[in-house]
Amino acid sequence: MTPFWKKTDAAVKEMWIGIAVWGLFCGLAAIWFFPDRVRFLSGLLLGCLLASAGVFHMWKVLDRALDLGEGAQKYLIARSLGRYAVFVLVFLVLALTKWADPFAAFLGLMGMKIAAYLQPLVHKLLKKRR
Repeated sequence: MTPFWKKTDAAVKEMWIGIAVWGLFCGLAAIWFFPDRVRFLSGLLLGCLLASAGVFHMWKVLDRALDLGEGAQKYLIARSLGRYAVFVLVFLVLALTKWADPFAAFLGLMGMKIAAYLQPLVHKLLKKRR
């Protein structure tokens, strides 16, 4: 059985690199600006993991939707709403339990957006390296 990361599209892997770079950047900023570093870094790690899972989920959903034809739009909407529901649920749990910083988790989740902008640059850098 082939591990999932070997079957994963190169663009998804490049997005994961962008999320990791964003997480490291935010984590280094936490050292200077946030007094409760452990709580902040826990939230940031959770947000980055959510972003990575979200990118993978989007890729799988889009890949499947391309094969559906007529039902693709409903499938995409349902899966997107499910993904956002998971994000909201995680943030509600963080807000209620206080075991990790919800703001930091939001920053980590925004790594998905940052990674989308960084992906062409990461692709170019990895292509040069090969």
